[in-house]
Amino acid sequence: MTLWMLRLTLLLHAVFVAAQPILAGYFLSGEVDAMELHGPIGSSLFLIAFIQLIAAILYWRPGRGRLWPALVTVGLIVAELTQVVFGYQQNFAVHVPLGTAIVIAVLWMTVWSFRSGARRKVNK
Repeated sequence: MTLWMLRLTLLLHAVFVAAQPILAGYFLSGEVDAMELHGPIGSSLFLIAFIQLIAAILYWRPGRGRLWPALVTVGLIVAELTQVVFGYQQNFAVHVPLGTAIVIAVLWMTVWSFRSGARRKVNK
């Protein structure tokens, strides 16, 4: 049950994270209205990550899963808050590579959560 909670929050996170570079691409192509979605989604991603953190903690304890998803999620929260700051400052030298790292991390965690290794319980 706790793994499914983690999977669902990861899927939600992945959808919104994956939308960000698409929206940025539309903006760079001249669709200035894309920023009307890119900004608010980016500003709320860390909230999804907080929900993901709760799910990851529940997956770890009491779900007897692994601790690392919770630790990586804490890193994602920090990265996404940092991303918002650099985005509004239009510091693209940091914003673009950090965004790439966030997308890779969330998608990697999402794929991992559906693999058999995520179902294995950690022995005490």
